Amino acid sequence: MIADLDAAERVAARALPHYDADKGAVLTFVKYRENYVFRVDQPGRTHALRLHRSGYRTDAELVEELELVAELGKAGVAVPQVCLTAAGASFCRVADDDGDVHQVDMLEWVSGAVPLGDVGEAFSGEVPVDPATFHSLGTLVADLHTKVASLKRGKPSVRAAWDADGLVGDAPVWGDPRRAFHDGAPGHDAVDQATSLLEAELTAYGKAPDRYGPIHADFTPENVLVHNGHMTVIDFDDSGDGYYLFDLATAAFFYLPHPRFDDIVSALLAGYQSVRPLTQEDLALWRPLLLARGLTYLAWAADRLGDETSDFVLQHVRPLIVDLATEFVALTVPPHSPSALSLPEAPPCPSTRI
Repeated sequence: MIADLDAAERVAARALPHYDADKGAVLTFVKYRENYVFRVDQPGRTHALRLHRSGYRTDAELVEELELVAELGKAGVAVPQVCLTAAGASFCRVADDDGDVHQVDMLEWVSGAVPLGDVGEAFSGEVPVDPATFHSLGTLVADLHTKVASLKRGKPSVRAAWDADGLVGDAPVWGDPRRAFHDGAPGHDAVDQATSLLEAELTAYGKAPDRYGPIHADFTPENVLVHNGHMTVIDFDDSGDGYYLFDLATAAFFYLPHPRFDDIVSALLAGYQSVRPLTQEDLALWRPLLLARGLTYLAWAADRLGDETSDFVLQHVRPLIVDLATEFVALTVPPHSPSALSLPEAPPCPSTRI
């Protein structure tokens, strides 16, 4: 575990020789979430350096992620180019001051680009949106799915899957969302019932190749960079096998409270379907997958109590997820069954059109 930003910067600096960086290369801290990200400026070139949290990913998982990004780039998807080390590896291993070894990789910096948005601003509903932007985003997601479906795999994925088990099964990728009600907040029973019902629905939906395969799994507005109307998708750290629709649900989730949410979703799905068709069975799973996405954020927040983002999720996002869970149970359970009687009538939701 790296103690602080200064220690992380020292590790990042030790990684630079592995990439034949100039001695005068300048490191600038960009952000920290699961990984430390630095900008590396050298004459005539700029890169993003990622210092991975120790033990978060196995070497095999990281190699799979970077190979996926490289293959998508070769296929024409707008992703950053992966930079190889001087030894030809996709990442290097560097020790910190305590001798703990960390994985470090480097990717092309997308010059001049800015994020599509910010999760907090999207959730506030105050940021103006242009549906045309989300139409373009939908086409980008569809292009990624089309290209990734054509890639030849030599072996099964070693990364966690965003399937029924990985989302709401006995051992979800990010843990049990019911742990997010440690403080006695209302909604535990709704989430508990919805989780069981959702697992059955996703299992029934299945994993046919037209609906399930390698996905990005973190299409938040921060991970889509825009420059002169051109979009590039970054940060495949959460990538793995999953439902293609899950990427679309992720792209829309934090806009749920936005007054133009219906327009955002209509444009997003229309853009996607201009490249890849969606069936009625797919569309019927739209709101359940919005719920599934929300449940993963609850579980993520439960492991990071006191963190600023976790506090935001628990204070502002959790009530919305409870509403989605209540709605889902009310629409799934017959009205006179014992399960239905244990929940109140479903409250109005931000959108019920799709």
